[in-house]
Amino acid sequence: MLQLVTAPTVEPVDLAEAKIAVNYAESQSDKDEWFLPTIVAAREWAENFTGRAFLTQTWDLKLDRFPSWAIELPKPPLQSITSITYIDTDGVTQTLGVSLYTTSRPVGPYAMPGYVVPAYQQTWPSTRAVPDAVTVRFVCGYGTGAQTVPQSIRLAMKLQIGTRLMQTEGVIVGTIASLAPQGDEYLLWPYKVA
Repeated sequence: MLQLVTAPTVEPVDLAEAKIAVNYAESQSDKDEWFLPTIVAAREWAENFTGRAFLTQTWDLKLDRFPSWAIELPKPPLQSITSITYIDTDGVTQTLGVSLYTTSRPVGPYAMPGYVVPAYQQTWPSTRAVPDAVTVRFVCGYGTGAQTVPQSIRLAMKLQIGTRLMQTEGVIVGTIASLAPQGDEYLLWPYKVA
C-alpha cells in the first residue's frame, strides 16, 4: 500500500504558463479558481499515466513483511530512502540501520524504479505477522523546481489543461464512439514505467 506523506510544494506548470497554453490573458483572473485545481489534476493525471513522481514528494510504502530479496520502490525517479521501519517479532517498532541495506537509484528522465536490498552478507529481519509490518519512507521526483521536470511532460500537462478547458466530453471518431487519441498521451509514453 502506498501513502502520500508530503505532496509537492509547487507544480510543473504554473498559473501563468497554464493561461498562456490556452491563449487566455494572464491578467484575467476570473477563471483562476478553475485553473489552479486543473493544474493539479493535470499533474496527477500525468503522474498516474506514467507511474512517476514529477516533483519532490515523500511516500510510505507499507508491506506485510519483508520480501525474499528486493523491495521495488514505485514512482521513479527515486531520490532517497528516509527510513525503513518494521514491527519485530516481539511487536516493537524498529528502525533498520542504514548500513544494513543498499539502495539502487537509477537516474535520468527515463529512470526505472529504484529498489533496496539487504547489504552484503545481510538478510531482512523477521517481522511480526501483522498488516503493514514494514514501512519504507522514500523521497521521489525529478527535483524541487518546475524546470527539473522534462519539457515534454510539462507540454503534455499544458495540452491536458487546454483539453479540459475546451472539451468536456469524448469525441466521436468515425462510426464508432471512442475517445480520439490525445497528443498529451503521445508525449508521455516514453516516460511510462512498465
